[in-house]
Amino acid sequence: MALKHFAALLAALAAQGLAACDGGGTPDPQPAPDIPNTEPTVESPDTPPAEEETDPSLAERVDLPPYGEPPVWTVADEDTTVYLFGTVHILKPETEWQTESLIGALSAADVIYFEADVTSPEATANMARLVPQLGLLPPGEKLSDLLSPEELKEVEEAAGLIGLPVAALEPMKPWLATVQMSVLALQQQGYSPDSGVEITLTGLAKQQGKTFRYLESAEEQLGFFANLPMPDQVDFLVVSSIQIEDEPHMLDALVTEWAEGDVDDLAHLMSEPDAMGSEAVYDNLIVTRNANWTEEIKTLMDEEAGSFFIAVGAAHLAGEDSVVSMLRADGYEVDGP
Repeated sequence: MALKHFAALLAALAAQGLAACDGGGTPDPQPAPDIPNTEPTVESPDTPPAEEETDPSLAERVDLPPYGEPPVWTVADEDTTVYLFGTVHILKPETEWQTESLIGALSAADVIYFEADVTSPEATANMARLVPQLGLLPPGEKLSDLLSPEELKEVEEAAGLIGLPVAALEPMKPWLATVQMSVLALQQQGYSPDSGVEITLTGLAKQQGKTFRYLESAEEQLGFFANLPMPDQVDFLVVSSIQIEDEPHMLDALVTEWAEGDVDDLAHLMSEPDAMGSEAVYDNLIVTRNANWTEEIKTLMDEEAGSFFIAVGAAHLAGEDSVVSMLRADGYEVDGP
């Protein structure tokens, strides 16, 4: 099935902020465990002996995690270090991913980047305004009017499995209905946006007094879904409905590959056109955004000094069209898997 893993990707992206669709907003970050704000120990075999003089910015770098941990990449020059961490936005509370090397990279950074601000009161208020604006059909129109009888049957069966009345979906555009169903299905399996990487890292970064920056606005993120052609939105809704019935635990495999640092399998699952259903959708949700973020990182390397930690969805850092691959193609040495 061409869109085999699209629902998992959509739900993961959605959990950053689209869980606010129910009007409740995104929960505030949960209290994070106390972690000393200390500089990480450098143990790389390429590190010069302690008695040799080294550049101060390079002394802040930490070992890349070995296979068996969520992957971290590093790109650095004489005065700038950028750590790249691929995240999963919605996880089960018991998932273990906060490794020593990852926390060391976070501690070493002066600034932390996320895809978008989805936790502040201002962001929550903005999301509550944007979701109805971009996700609801015009008055008098219904979701079921956009679906064939066969498509509507698939949606009704999936909604029944997760206990969601179809009538609740009727005012929604297909993309928003897909998000609601996908996130609800994952929540019933024990996944929670509260346990996602961004929520946890936000708490840790606040404890350590980090400066926050964002690669996109909430409106831009919602627009990636809302601006999809209506036939593509319908396809996503129908395929996601089928997956809720036939492959309810698909995200478990993705999280396992991520937690083990299996970048090749992550790329196969999430970062190729076949996994997204069409080249146009893949370009819109993955390639275009990756190109934008690559240019921002290059500007950061050229114009600012210091250490920066960039946390974006794992789909954006794995595969031939990833940010990592784009940086390497532009001549940057990126350490990592």
